[in-house]
Amino acid sequence: MVITSTDNSRVVRASKLADKKYRDREGAYLIEGVRLVSDAIAHGADVTDIFVREDVTNVSFDNVRYVSDRVFAKLSDTVNSQGVVAVVRKREYDCAPPSGNCLVLDGLQDPGNVGTLIRTAVACGFTDVYAADCADLYSPKVIRGAMSAHFCIRLHEMDLQRIFETLDGVQTVAADMRGENLFETQLNSPVALVLGNEGNGLSAYSRRRVIKTVSLPMANDFESLNVAVAGSVIMYRIFSQNK
Repeated sequence: MVITSTDNSRVVRASKLADKKYRDREGAYLIEGVRLVSDAIAHGADVTDIFVREDVTNVSFDNVRYVSDRVFAKLSDTVNSQGVVAVVRKREYDCAPPSGNCLVLDGLQDPGNVGTLIRTAVACGFTDVYAADCADLYSPKVIRGAMSAHFCIRLHEMDLQRIFETLDGVQTVAADMRGENLFETQLNSPVALVLGNEGNGLSAYSRRRVIKTVSLPMANDFESLNVAVAGSVIMYRIFSQNK
């Protein structure tokens, strides 16, 4: 059976997840595309509904709900969609210290940067991401930027004070232009890498709480890199030193 009404109760609930307020209230978010849905299932994510556009015939998911073009348009966030959208419940984690290296995002606002950093954190074996005053970790743009990383790492959204209380005893290292040369610094696990806002850098609170700051050497009197690029370089450095 094909769902043709945009007033269908499951469609209405799913479509509301485009709004952060509803994502927070329902503890769920949307993912889109065959690869993301496949990876969510493979990693044991709690996928509660899968909606497939009626003209799509090459999917092999169980218990899908086929919907008309008009209904799917209400659910989709992309221009050239593959015709698959799913609802995933957020994984709730206790506020606990990380079991390995972790990433702290202090006020990052660009969803693309946040998604890229979550993705790199997974690639570098980081166990947790803590975010304070950031772009919503479950927004469509962050989900796309992170690819399938959301299913492979513990995500926490809380205020900075609580984050640093949780990280008590963990070596906190921040990226800052005035810090030590990253490539002349030994960073032994566990490390909590703290990255600040795209325009303003670290908050005053983070500056007071971090133990060490590191910087990337640059040629041609260049001043700084995009935070996602800089953060990724630092994470790979930490990864390489602690294999």
